[in-house]
Amino acid sequence: MYWQVWSDRLKEELGLANEPVAVTFAGAPVAGDPVHHGKASVCQALKRASEGECVAISVETCGCPGGLVSLGLGQLPPDGKERLAEFLVEKEKVYCSRAALHRGQGIVPVPAGAASRVVFSPLAKAALQPDLVAFIGPPGSLHRIIGLAGYWEGASIKAELTGPACRTGVTYPLVTGEIGISLLDFGARRLAQFGEDQLLVGVPFHRLIGIMHALDNGAGGSREEKPEAIERQIEGLGRVEAA
Repeated sequence: MYWQVWSDRLKEELGLANEPVAVTFAGAPVAGDPVHHGKASVCQALKRASEGECVAISVETCGCPGGLVSLGLGQLPPDGKERLAEFLVEKEKVYCSRAALHRGQGIVPVPAGAASRVVFSPLAKAALQPDLVAFIGPPGSLHRIIGLAGYWEGASIKAELTGPACRTGVTYPLVTGEIGISLLDFGARRLAQFGEDQLLVGVPFHRLIGIMHALDNGAGGSREEKPEAIERQIEGLGRVEAA
């Protein structure tokens, strides 16, 4: 699988300690697919896949109702919606009211019916073509992805920062084709134990193809260049005249 060989290069170019995570919206499992035991939330699946594990989430194995809905894998029954609203408004106090919760949940449309399971794998081992690739790491590493993504188009990133990691880092890039940036909400940080210095960037697969071509063209410059050399290059641009 040609995307598997990208993993080591991306880790080296971006200075990542974690594996890039292939996320694939797939149909029902077939004979020979790995069997996954236990339940996991979306954020836990992302974390575990970044550490080398393959995890599949479905209605039966998703451990978080919000994540299940965000991925479009199912809908909560009325009593489940009531419990989730009470949890988010009264206990976790993510929203001040049920009206605010309703508005927040409508920001990004969910890919309802797109898949019966979502597979999270280290990119280096992904047997299925990814729909997007998620990167977990410090801002100093992940900011290069944003620059590389704009190499060909020069367009700005239209990220959605409001909401949980499953929505901003997975659902948003899947349904819009845009780069997804997640600040990793406190729920994700508690459940999956992400580091305080870690962020999540979700890149649609077609955008990642462009990023790899950008790297082939030397985009982004050298990570080894010293500050003094960069300062001399900036000085060489000449004086700036008053507007």
